[in-house]
Amino acid sequence: MSQINILRTDMELPDMEAAGKFLFGALDGFTREDRAAWRRFWKRLKDMEPGEMARVEAVVPRNGKFHRKFFALLTVGFEHWQSGRKHKTYKGRPVQKNFETFREDITVLAGFYEQHFDVRGNMVLKAKSISFAKMDDIEFERLYNAVADVLLAHVLTTYAGRDELDEIVEKVMRFNV
Repeated sequence: MSQINILRTDMELPDMEAAGKFLFGALDGFTREDRAAWRRFWKRLKDMEPGEMARVEAVVPRNGKFHRKFFALLTVGFEHWQSGRKHKTYKGRPVQKNFETFREDITVLAGFYEQHFDVRGNMVLKAKSISFAKMDDIEFERLYNAVADVLLAHVLTTYAGRDELDEIVEKVMRFNV
């Protein structure tokens, strides 16, 4: 995600009608709502007074197929993972595996976390967000490779290595299409 702060200077603006024609011919929204939002944004920029500032946040979506591949990788690990606990109840209630908790734990083990303190003063590691807005393709690829390494070291210990894991993930991807 990129954040850009724009400051309207006191320089006189050029012919905005021609600029608008060019921009709306070259760039446009994907949906009707996007097109309307783009036009509102353009109007807002055009109407800025000298000294006014606007902040623009731009998100270029990640590769959706790679995002699905990441979840296929996690699914392979989750299906093989066993907690190693004999007692699978707490206060008489069953405790079950949870995919989201597994994903967060593996992400932290892979080194993609943020640190903070809880209300008791204990340090807590929280998995970094993998949302499209929070993680670009380059960092997401590093995460994918680190998670694969963690899964091979801690969960998929019977696998021959990365090649076998990649082959299984590809099979899961083909199955889920």
